[in-house]
Amino acid sequence: MQIQSNVYVGIKPSSLEQNIFYREVENNENSNVNVTNTALLESCDYVLLAVTNDRYREQVLQQLQAYIDRSDPFERFLISEPQLQDIMISPFGGNSNDSNENSPSHIGLLSSWVDLENEDILQREMSYQVLLNECKLAQSIGINKLILAPPHDINNLKIYSQMISRVLNHDIFEKNGTNMILSVSLPMYEDSDPLATWDLWNNIRKLCGYHPSLMVSLALPRVKTPHYILDRWLTEPVSSLLLSSSIFATNQYNYPVLHKFNQNLLMKFQEINGNSQLKSNSLVIILHGMEKYKDFIKGGESAYLEYINFLLKRNDKLTLQNSKHYLNKFQLNQPQLMSPLKPHSENLTNSIYSIFETDLVKYEKYGEAIKQAMLEIIKRRQTRNSNNSTPINILVAGAGRGPLVSQVYNVSQSLNVISRVQIIALEKNPQAFLYLQKRNFEHWNNNVQLIHDDMSRWKSNDKIDLCISELLGSLGCNELSPECLWNIEQNHSKPDTIFIPQSYTSSIAPITAPLVYQKLTQESKNFGSNEQQRLFQEPWIMHGIPFQILSNRVNEIWTFEHPNKIHLSSKTMTIHDLFNRNVTTEFKVKHRGEIHGIAGFFSAHLYGDTYMSIVPDGISMNKIDIEGNDERTKNLFSWSPLVFPLKEPLLINDDTEVSIMCSRQMDGKKVWYEWSVESYVYLVLSKQIDTRSGGKLKDDTTMLQNTRLDNDPDSTHNNNSNSNNKHGTTNSSDNKHNNNNINNNNNSTTQPYEFESAIDENGFMPTYEDGWQSVQNMYEELGQVPKIDEPGINLQPEEEEEEEVDINVRVKTGVSQLHNVNGQYFSVEFLKE
Repeated sequence: MQIQSNVYVGIKPSSLEQNIFYREVENNENSNVNVTNTALLESCDYVLLAVTNDRYREQVLQQLQAYIDRSDPFERFLISEPQLQDIMISPFGGNSNDSNENSPSHIGLLSSWVDLENEDILQREMSYQVLLNECKLAQSIGINKLILAPPHDINNLKIYSQMISRVLNHDIFEKNGTNMILSVSLPMYEDSDPLATWDLWNNIRKLCGYHPSLMVSLALPRVKTPHYILDRWLTEPVSSLLLSSSIFATNQYNYPVLHKFNQNLLMKFQEINGNSQLKSNSLVIILHGMEKYKDFIKGGESAYLEYINFLLKRNDKLTLQNSKHYLNKFQLNQPQLMSPLKPHSENLTNSIYSIFETDLVKYEKYGEAIKQAMLEIIKRRQTRNSNNSTPINILVAGAGRGPLVSQVYNVSQSLNVISRVQIIALEKNPQAFLYLQKRNFEHWNNNVQLIHDDMSRWKSNDKIDLCISELLGSLGCNELSPECLWNIEQNHSKPDTIFIPQSYTSSIAPITAPLVYQKLTQESKNFGSNEQQRLFQEPWIMHGIPFQILSNRVNEIWTFEHPNKIHLSSKTMTIHDLFNRNVTTEFKVKHRGEIHGIAGFFSAHLYGDTYMSIVPDGISMNKIDIEGNDERTKNLFSWSPLVFPLKEPLLINDDTEVSIMCSRQMDGKKVWYEWSVESYVYLVLSKQIDTRSGGKLKDDTTMLQNTRLDNDPDSTHNNNSNSNNKHGTTNSSDNKHNNNNINNNNNSTTQPYEFESAIDENGFMPTYEDGWQSVQNMYEELGQVPKIDEPGINLQPEEEEEEEVDINVRVKTGVSQLHNVNGQYFSVEFLKE
């Protein structure tokens, strides 16, 4: 089985190679001129070419001057569209339907000489029209990926974004069926301020209204990318990765290779698999500047392309090995934003059952817990000298189509107690009940008592020794497990009845998830105002959609246990004490970002030493109870994280404290959630004391400065005194990775081991390029792109005569609305009217 990784390889040829390639495609020739370079161009998936040439630039400037010299002041300013001699991409081949299917597709490089943010209105209008004309030309010849130069002057970023927004809202992008993408090229990060380029992108993206056709192309750095920078970009709509030849090193065989950190970076983007793109899920790795060092390396220019293809194929195999147990059953590589299931009020379909039943890890965990529980029950009876003729009553509550019943039946057989066990399967879904009847006859020898009823209303004189259920949602309690099992706890359990799961804990964290916000924003445009409100007022399941947890911890917020200890401790408890929760919990966020929502996870204690968890790896937990195991269960795919979206994203600065209020409400008929987010920074109010004046405060020297939160403020404030909370507060085509042997300078084929060899840490190419220079290399005629300067800091010491008294002040910097009040937009029905 082959995975469609949706990652392709492209190259940007030199100016000479572009001209040769254009002439050969235009004339449909197979010239022997520069055969090696032509073969290189035709052996990749994409070729990056400028849309227009210098002749068009000269024509445009002449038209601009002619308009300035015009006699009629009311004459309309109009730049003519490029003619055949003005363009670099032939309209007669490469992207047309009748072209050779083995020839590469094109990516258009828009003119970098235009000045979209120029303060002169006429210059700005000229730049806009040139950009629009090039986009029209690209669309007419079948090019749907375009790369745009970064802004020349970041001080005029709003004007730059305004011009881009005008292009994006033109018919060529807005009309139905278009898949055109406009991608802004930027370095992945700058040493002086690692998040500065993300800030630049975020401002452009927000000013353009999160337009689905707007993406970003990132130039990989030569040095290791900080993990939080990489994680941030993995959530963004990255259409291309730009690899300059200067970031490669040479191994002992003198082949160009990437350092391990950049190999891992490519694999991370390959694992995302295009899921961070709303309109097109194909990532392109573009190599450029290869001609600079072709005489210094073995294999020439083709060695770069061969090496990248080698990495992608190797990563495909690793991904396949890690995912082969479920990819044949469920397209988990397809990103989806789904409404949470409501199995209590809405019957699940057979297709949904069939997907979840393939989660072998989940049922292995349940099987382990069932075995431990049954051994415990047998041990208790032996200790008490109980009558062995009394059957062990085991209830599978919400049996579905019977996977848990099969686990109970198989464990009972393995323990040789099948004759002493009474298995009861309780299921309300009529379609699923038919499957239970079939399996009881074919697999369980009619030893299972089948009951077609709702567990929350089931009436019987049976007392249960072991109750097993799989009512867990992505937040643990969001599929009404506490409410559904209440009837069994109250009416059908013994003092020592064992429940599987015994408990489950909900956890949350603030996240940045631009694709979630972008998707909901786009969907809301298709509905009326009330429907637009609803999309941001209900939780969603994020399946395969990349996100980044902004805080340094995931906080546990509440736990439900079975049997319910609140019920056992007092007979005066109300329904609100049993099922309602209201928690305010705080998080430390070190790096600035934009909060798009609150991610929800769960961890469950099944029984004994058996646990399940979907809490992400590599992040600390702020726990309610020190007991338990929150380590993520590997290869568990029945659940994806839940997200409570924010109607308006909340922008936060470095070293911010985020406070989240999350509430679970139950009124006897339905259950719903409410949520809101606030942000704070700690400021220091410094007042200087003049020691020469007897220690008097100098009121005129008051200043504010943002302080770093070195101490971890993570805490959770529980507003429900009776709760269990104890802490102090792919439309892609077939994979086009090139398997062809490429002619190199030595007329030999590179072997895989020659790419895997050790790298000399100082073996980089002769010329160093920082992030912006790497982007500039994409634009041969691009002028100087300004650096994002490191802000100046006054390090002058204070006068010795003066001391400071610091007063810490907590200042609120942002607040979201309270979402889904009274379950107005989203609720899960428990009891029907």
